[in-house]
Amino acid sequence: MISLPFRRLILFCFCFISLNCSRTTDESTVVLRLDGEDWGIYFNDSADLLNPEFNPNNLDITTVPNNFRNLNKSYKGSIWIRKSFEITTEQHQKSLALQLGKVYQSDEVFVNGVLIGKNNSAFGKDPEDYSFGRPRIYPIPHDLLLEGENVLIIKIDSSLSTSAGIITGPIRIVTYEEAINGNLYDSLVELIFVGFYLFIALFFFINFFNLRENKEYLSFSILALIFSGYELCKNEVRFLIFNHFAILKFLEYSFLLILPYGFIKFIQDFFELKPFKYQRIYLFFQFFFILVFLIIQNPVFWYNFIGYWDIHLLAVIGYAIYVTILKFREQKRGSTIHLLALVYLLYSILKEILIERGYLNSPSSLETSFLVYLILMTLALRFQFLMMKRKLQNRYDRLKEADSLREKIFFYMDAMISGPLKLMKDKLSEYRESTQKTKDKNLVKEVIEVQSSIDNVMDDIIELSRLEVLKEVPFKEQVNFVSFINDVIPEDDITYSIKVNPETEILNSLDLINSVVVRLVDFPPFKEFNHNDLIITQDLKGNVHFRFLLFHSNSKVAQKLYNELSENYNQLTPIKVKWAIILEIVRLLGAKIDFKIIKKKYLKIDLGISAIVPVSELQPIKDSTSVGIQNQNSKKSEKEDWRVTLKRIWKFLKETEIKIPNFKKKK
Repeated sequence: MISLPFRRLILFCFCFISLNCSRTTDESTVVLRLDGEDWGIYFNDSADLLNPEFNPNNLDITTVPNNFRNLNKSYKGSIWIRKSFEITTEQHQKSLALQLGKVYQSDEVFVNGVLIGKNNSAFGKDPEDYSFGRPRIYPIPHDLLLEGENVLIIKIDSSLSTSAGIITGPIRIVTYEEAINGNLYDSLVELIFVGFYLFIALFFFINFFNLRENKEYLSFSILALIFSGYELCKNEVRFLIFNHFAILKFLEYSFLLILPYGFIKFIQDFFELKPFKYQRIYLFFQFFFILVFLIIQNPVFWYNFIGYWDIHLLAVIGYAIYVTILKFREQKRGSTIHLLALVYLLYSILKEILIERGYLNSPSSLETSFLVYLILMTLALRFQFLMMKRKLQNRYDRLKEADSLREKIFFYMDAMISGPLKLMKDKLSEYRESTQKTKDKNLVKEVIEVQSSIDNVMDDIIELSRLEVLKEVPFKEQVNFVSFINDVIPEDDITYSIKVNPETEILNSLDLINSVVVRLVDFPPFKEFNHNDLIITQDLKGNVHFRFLLFHSNSKVAQKLYNELSENYNQLTPIKVKWAIILEIVRLLGAKIDFKIIKKKYLKIDLGISAIVPVSELQPIKDSTSVGIQNQNSKKSEKEDWRVTLKRIWKFLKETEIKIPNFKKKK
């Protein structure tokens, strides 16, 4: 089972994700939503748009948020966008702010021709050199807004090769308090995700020290640690800890560069794969890129490089999916869960690439997908641990069985062999002390007979001890019962007839069924009886019954054997050990065995074994197949009881000369 802390973690994660997805902004705090398709755009370095006499009808129409680099890839100058909006009297009374999504690279924002923000700096005071990829919040002075129509103009400058513009939302005018709280909430959500990553990394790192042979624990903890570092360096809260964009961006890209290798290493450890040929060269290049970033301290260069480098992440995910599919075909444990996690992760990476390049206006799901990946792989790793623990427990149980087997063997040896060994010792002493010139050869013969009896008893002791320590049938097979039983019963050793539905299937250990039938047929006390007949029938529930009917002219013989089979084993004898073996086989087969005396001279033994033929398919059998020296075709109804059977056997015995067969065990 999954440990309690992880059950709580998983429950909390899903609850938190649900709450995060269901969070909505209070409509009373949102004044205007500015995103849409009615923005004017102007590719020109001049500031004509700020001129009150500028005619907005000359502008092209575009959608914001958008990556304007995709609209004109050859243009590298300033990009101007314009939108008019209206403010009501009620809205004018509130303290408002303009909220923008991630801007690439730098921006200047004007409301009614007045600068209200520049490059993440309110009112353009001390603008930051680099702030691309960060959301913007610019307070709007109360006196600047007009009741009625207002004009918003944003100037975008970007030297980034793949991005220029406001790439993501939201783009709106809200109360200043809502803008601050909204950004803070989003940052805290991402920070909680980072906490989950760190917790998982710490958990498996600690477990690795207890289970050093599980290398996947170490690689998984390192993977979670790398991604948590990457996400932490992207979070807006980072600037509250250390307000230096370039250093934090360098750390972010450093974590990102080594993340694919950590991902590949975990997959290889998880599926027990060898590293591919150029894996170390791949790792060397990632550290080489980090060194280049350290030398060329220009965040714009870093971003442009990552903009092309991140395409190869699809190849990394493709490699992971390819390996996982191969392991899925091999029915490797955990491959199904890993494949599901990879599909979601691939979707999120594709989505993130499209968002960063401005092709898709949608919230990022990278953090959520990686959290799902970590949670699913945590479950897979814990499941593997439980399976390993189960194997160890099974091995421990087998050792306990071996100890129990040894104890039982020693117990039976002491009970069964101590007497013959003492007798052998006495005979040998008598043989050595004999003063006759020609020593008594009968003593040697008696010693050899005792030794032979010990060998036979030892075989039975080992078999009984082995069966007693088994808790269940080790292997079951399903076959047609009639075909199987015809091959099991020793030919010429017993008279038998089969009255079983030909379609009956048996599902059990065929070796044990074979063993119990042969042992009953060859049971030494049964050979003392004049006749031993076997009728194999079937009841209305589909159960198959082996009914042995033994007859002896002396009623005391049948009663004596009945008493021996019924009493407890306070004093073991070779016969009782053989009977104990039969009872142990019956237990393992889940069968039942009953025996009783009929008319003083008959001993009936009924062995019942479950079959799997449906009751609805059972039909009365008019003909039965009979094999052996007394086999005859007979027509009996299913309700025929033992009395009718006994009468027929007695009549047959009077009319027929019987030759007792030589009993021999079927190989």
